[in-house]
Amino acid sequence: MKFTDGLWLLKDGAKPAFGFTVTDVKTHDNGIDLQVSTRPIRHRGDTLGGPLLFVNLTSLSEGIIGLKVKHFGGQAPQKPDFELFPDVPSTPPNVQTSKNPTAATITSGPLSAIVSTVPGQYGIDFVPTSDPKDILTFAGPKSQAVVNLPSKWATMSASNAGVMATDVSANPSGVSLPAFLRYILIELNLAGGEQIYGAGEGFGGVVKNGQAISVWNRDGGTSSEQQYKSVPFYLSSRGYGVLVNHPGEVELEIGSEKMSRVGISVVGEELEIFVLRRYTQLTGRPGIPPLWTFGLWLSTSFLPDYDEKTVRSFLQGMRDRKCDVHVMHFDSFWMKQYEWCNFTFDPDLFPNPAEYFRSIKEQFGVKICVWINPYISQASRVFKEGLEGGYFIKRTNGEVWQWDLWQPGLAIVDFTNPAACRWYGDKLRALIDLGVDCFKTDFGERIPHANVKYFDGADPYKMHNYYTQLYNKLVFNILQERFGEHEAALFARSATAGGQRFPV
Repeated sequence: MKFTDGLWLLKDGAKPAFGFTVTDVKTHDNGIDLQVSTRPIRHRGDTLGGPLLFVNLTSLSEGIIGLKVKHFGGQAPQKPDFELFPDVPSTPPNVQTSKNPTAATITSGPLSAIVSTVPGQYGIDFVPTSDPKDILTFAGPKSQAVVNLPSKWATMSASNAGVMATDVSANPSGVSLPAFLRYILIELNLAGGEQIYGAGEGFGGVVKNGQAISVWNRDGGTSSEQQYKSVPFYLSSRGYGVLVNHPGEVELEIGSEKMSRVGISVVGEELEIFVLRRYTQLTGRPGIPPLWTFGLWLSTSFLPDYDEKTVRSFLQGMRDRKCDVHVMHFDSFWMKQYEWCNFTFDPDLFPNPAEYFRSIKEQFGVKICVWINPYISQASRVFKEGLEGGYFIKRTNGEVWQWDLWQPGLAIVDFTNPAACRWYGDKLRALIDLGVDCFKTDFGERIPHANVKYFDGADPYKMHNYYTQLYNKLVFNILQERFGEHEAALFARSATAGGQRFPV
C-alpha cells in the first residue's frame, strides 16, 4: 500500500505514527523487547497517550531474526498461521543479547541486528555477525509505523476489488469498509544496485524493483499482474531474504513508493517479518520429485471433445515422431460436462477406465495424471453428499456458499473440516485404484473471504491464500501414502509459502 502522494505529501487523510525514539529496552534470553514512542520525548508529560509501538526482536533458529511490530495487543489470535519448521527442527540459535547506552544487539549465529536507542534516532541494522559494518539492510528513520488510512484508498486493493468481494453471487452483501483501516508498516532499505527477486509466481519482470505487488492469490491468467502462487517472501542480491509471517493480504512496495525502500504493509494491529538466510528450514524443504516427472508430459488441455481413441492417437502420434511421452494428463473433460468435480470418468467416453489405463500404460509406458479441483458443481452426483455431510464452506448465515462462475451452483470443499478431508481423500483414493498416478490440483486461488465462515473458525481473510496449502498438502499426502516417499507429485496451479514441499 502506498501511503504517500509523491515524495512530499501523504495521501489525503492518512495518519501515520512512525517509530521515533526508544523509551524502554529489555534484553532477555530470547531476544529484545522495545517500547518505541511515535513522538519526541522531551519530558514526562510527553509520555501521556500514544501510539506506542511494541517491538520484539527474537530468533527461532540460527541465522533467522524475527522483527515484530505491534500496536494494540488485545485481539484474540486468528488462525491460520504458516507452519514453521515442518520438516526439520530449528537449529538452536544460541541467542546472544547485549545493550549499552546507545544500542542493543541480538545475535543468532551468522546474523545480528543492532538497534539504535539514541533518542530520536531509532533504527535497526541487520548485519553479518562477522562484519557488522557490512549492513545487509536496515530499518532507518520513519521505517515502522501504525497508519490510519481512509478506506477510500483501499477500495482497489486486491482483497477489496477482486471478484470474490465484488461479484453479487460471491458476496451479496457487497464490500463494506469502515471509514478508516488500520495498517502496520515496516520498511527496509534498498542499497544502490540491490536487486529484489521473488514474491511468488509473477508474470512481469524477474527483478522486482519498481513493482507494487499484492500477495493475494487470484485467477488472472499468465499475462497480468495477478498471481496464482503468491508468496510473501523476497530474496535480495545482497544475500538475505525476508519472509512476511502473514498468510493474508500483504502489500509490497519494492522501490515503487520510495525508491530506496521495500515497504511491507498489512491491515491489522501487528506485523512480523523474518530476516534470514534459511528460508526452506523455516517453511519446509522442497520435495524431491519422482524421476518420471522429468520426462515429457502430454495434456489433452482444454479439448472439449476427447475420448479413449483420441488420447491413444495422441500417444501413438508422439511415438511415431520419436517423442515418447512419460506422463499423459487428462484435463477437465474426463468428467461429464456441468459435473466438475464428480470424480467419475464420463462413462460415454471412458466406459472402463481401469482397463483403459492398464492398456495404455502397457503400450506406451506412461504415468496417468488427472485434473481435479476443490469445487463441487450442484449438478455433480457427489454434491448431495457434501451438502448433507457439512463439507462445504458456508456463508455467515449458515447457508452453503455457492456461485455459478465455472460450474453451476458450485460449492467449495472446506479443508479445515477433518471429515471433509476424509471424504475428498476417499474420492481420490478411488481414482488411484483405477490407475491414476498423480493429480493436477487446479484452482485453489479463487477462494471466498467476504462474509463466509470455516468449520474450524479460521479467519477467512487469512484463509484466502492459505487454502491452497491445505488443498495441496492433502492431495500430496494421499499420493505419498499410496506410492511412498519421493514418489508423489502434483501439477499444482496455486500455492503460498511452504508450497515447495509439494512438487511439482
